[in-house]
Amino acid sequence: MMIFNKFKLKLVTIVTLAIFLSACQFEISPWATDVNCPASVSVASNLAKLEAFEAQQGPITDYKVALLSDPQMYPGAFEDVIKRINTMDDVSFILLSGDLSESGLKAEIEWTCKAMTKSTKPIFAVIGNHDALGFGQEMWLSVFGPYDFSFTYQDSKFVAYNDNKYEFDNVPDRDWLQAEGAVNAGEVRQNTIAVSHIAPWPHDLELSQNFKDYGFDLTVHGHEHDFNFWQLSDVMLPHYITSFTKFDEYGILTVSGTDLSLENCKGSVCTPADPRTITN
Repeated sequence: MMIFNKFKLKLVTIVTLAIFLSACQFEISPWATDVNCPASVSVASNLAKLEAFEAQQGPITDYKVALLSDPQMYPGAFEDVIKRINTMDDVSFILLSGDLSESGLKAEIEWTCKAMTKSTKPIFAVIGNHDALGFGQEMWLSVFGPYDFSFTYQDSKFVAYNDNKYEFDNVPDRDWLQAEGAVNAGEVRQNTIAVSHIAPWPHDLELSQNFKDYGFDLTVHGHEHDFNFWQLSDVMLPHYITSFTKFDEYGILTVSGTDLSLENCKGSVCTPADPRTITN
């Protein structure tokens, strides 16, 4: 009788554990790639959202773009920043310049996706170096879309490119960047702005000159976890780096025709970044 009761107890324990693990959607491996992210976070979905907004809005000359970066490991803080930007009526969309994850894990991507769905504005994610670790490259393509993409809003062109040199070979694609910078016959363009996770690397500063030659007016980035701004004295192309969202920090780009201005923001307080205005 005692043997039977012990067997019965083990059986109940095993069944209970199986039900518990099933209910918790237990992952067999941390390297799973079947990411549970809604289609609404993809570049294609947000591009359609922005196009619909622009059509409803009509032509305008003044608007703002929120510049966010590096939400890795702190999805709660990231979500708080998104909710703050939702209240800013003059912000048309968000550029999220990489490192959505820390180790390229499925769960990390899902945490960030959940926060991104809180945005009431189009939000465009650009791949960072941490996003490309493990099976991150594969997951990025399936969730967000291409590593390189571009779109036009109110006669300004925004060009997102991959320059994560440790994780990819032959980046950035200079031929593609040159083609994106070119203004086609009959095209009206006021600004050409590039965005990537990492600013031109110290051993590849020729890229700054390339951007200038290709017709770009500004590049924006993340990666450094702090605000920064620099330009080479012989090129004078502005490169702006926004801080990371952990401490409720983000950048604001204001577009006024061909004039571009930048602000460093912490919470609801924003101060001008240098230079205060970039005139094309």
